[in-house]
Amino acid sequence: MKKYALILMILFVSCESPSSGVSEADSNTFEKNVQTLKDGFISGYENMDFDKVISIFADSIKYYPSGVDAQMMEGIDLMKENISFYMANFENASFTEGSGLPGTDVAFWGGNTYPVAEAMSGPNNVRMYGSWNITNSNTGKSANFKQYCVWSFNEDGKVHTVTEYLDLGGLLATFDE
Repeated sequence: MKKYALILMILFVSCESPSSGVSEADSNTFEKNVQTLKDGFISGYENMDFDKVISIFADSIKYYPSGVDAQMMEGIDLMKENISFYMANFENASFTEGSGLPGTDVAFWGGNTYPVAEAMSGPNNVRMYGSWNITNSNTGKSANFKQYCVWSFNEDGKVHTVTEYLDLGGLLATFDE
């Protein structure tokens, strides 16, 4: 009887589906990073809460903004100036997760499968896709524009690098009077 039980256990274990290759720790780190973006960056802009937005960034933040000839900004003080500008000029911000990414409404992605030689589960690099609806506080004009960012988190759970791609045309059109 013990032999049959052992054979059944071996068969059961060998028939289990293969693992995704992602550790539970990496998965938890990724989910924590995504929640940081939702609770800090997105919610902060939607509620125009400067402290909430700035709380996600490391003091040594490197920010690669969108735009022609846009220069990398480094340091928390420049990030604070950037966030202050948006909050002084826009209101009624809302974010739609995954908008603009064909075939899915998932907004947050991490790691990669391809190229196979470079595959990794990397939970500290998070890609965010979506679109923003905003109103220019000065002109009253509204806009909807797409945003794609690559967020890199440090071991303290703070964003140390962000590369942003967004529809500047839609955003800048709100300044026309």
